[in-house]
Amino acid sequence: MEEKKESRSVWWEVSSAGPCMLMKRLINRHNNAAFDPFSLLAVCYCSPEFDRADIIPPPPQDNRETLNYLVTGLVDPPDLEDEQLSRPGASRWVTVVGGLQQLSPTESVYVLNMELWMRVIPGTDGGGKRWEFESEDVPLVRTSGAEVRVLCGQYQHREGAISQHPLATTLFDVTLLPGGSFEYTLPKANTSFVYVFGGKVYFGQDEEVSCGKDSLVRLCDGKLLASSRASGGRFLLFSARPVVRKAPLVCPSGREVCPA
Repeated sequence: MEEKKESRSVWWEVSSAGPCMLMKRLINRHNNAAFDPFSLLAVCYCSPEFDRADIIPPPPQDNRETLNYLVTGLVDPPDLEDEQLSRPGASRWVTVVGGLQQLSPTESVYVLNMELWMRVIPGTDGGGKRWEFESEDVPLVRTSGAEVRVLCGQYQHREGAISQHPLATTLFDVTLLPGGSFEYTLPKANTSFVYVFGGKVYFGQDEEVSCGKDSLVRLCDGKLLASSRASGGRFLLFSARPVVRKAPLVCPSGREVCPA
């Protein structure tokens, strides 16, 4: 069977400086109308010098609420010899971001920082709110094929760090174990998408789309079926009801129509 080509998207890259190895703005003023109610999404792949104290929160505004999420991971023991690191399959980074466990991790480090802004329904309470979470402090649900950290919403009767939200918002951090899968149904009226930041993830019943790191996938029918092979994978799931009604969007395949 012919291998499916890896799907990637083009982002606005920001020059890295200081504690950031790579920073990308996935949603900003140029394209946020298509992602309503999400008005900004930026990710930063952290360098060893990263410190959360360096993050300056945006000034509060009545028309938005913000969330900052910091993903931690594990690194191999620092005293490994170069020849050990050069062996096939060996890496300084244990791929908790992907799924595989390599060598014997000992030290916890920052891996990824995410900044998310969302519009607020006019006339409702919520403007100016800000949440800050670390992955190790977020409610976790383990299944046979995945580990799901619930930032907002509910999964398998486990309430998230933000349990209730007026936009029926779902925010999950999903780690697919090698060979594992994850299935979830979201409201068709929601704006829903995933961002892959580790390993490789296959989407669809027949694995129609394969996505590596830095891939954004729009969900047009509310159904998410994600699976992995030997590498495992990790992605963030975003879903919320739009604040501003807009015309339907045609999916890239041309076969589906994304809900307003």
